[in-house]
Amino acid sequence: MAHVITTQKIIDGRKVTVLKVNIKGDSGTGSELSNAVIFDASAYLTGSTYNKLMEIEYCLNGFSAELFWDATTDVPLMSLEKDKAYEADFWDIGGLVNNGTTGRTGDILITTNGLASSTKDGYILFYLMQRKVPMQV
Repeated sequence: MAHVITTQKIIDGRKVTVLKVNIKGDSGTGSELSNAVIFDASAYLTGSTYNKLMEIEYCLNGFSAELFWDATTDVPLMSLEKDKAYEADFWDIGGLVNNGTTGRTGDILITTNGLASSTKDGYILFYLMQRKVPMQV
C-alpha cells in the first residue's frame, strides 16, 4: 500500500478556504512523501496563484514535514514539528503570502521525514485566503 492523503473541504468560499488534510503513513512503502500536492489551488473557489496562508493547525504523530509553495523553484512555507500539536495565526500580519515567482501555481506541497519508518498519522488544518493580484511593495 501507499501513504494515504485525504482531504476534507470545510469551507470552499469565494475568498476563504478551510481545509483539513489527514495523512496516514504505510511502513511498507519505505519512502517519504516528496513534494506531494496537499492543496491544489485550482480545485477550490479561491483558486489563485496568490493565496495567503492565514492560519494553520497541525499534529504529526512520529514524523515531521516541510511545506512549500509550488513554483518552478519551490518556496519554503513552513516547517512542521513531529509529536507536537501546534497552531499558528497570521491574521494580524495579513497572512503568509505566496512569494513564488516563475511557475507559481498556488498549490502547497509537502515533504515528510519519518513517515516511511512505520505507520504514522497526522493532520493539518489550513485557513487560506484568496488574493487576486500580487502584493505591491
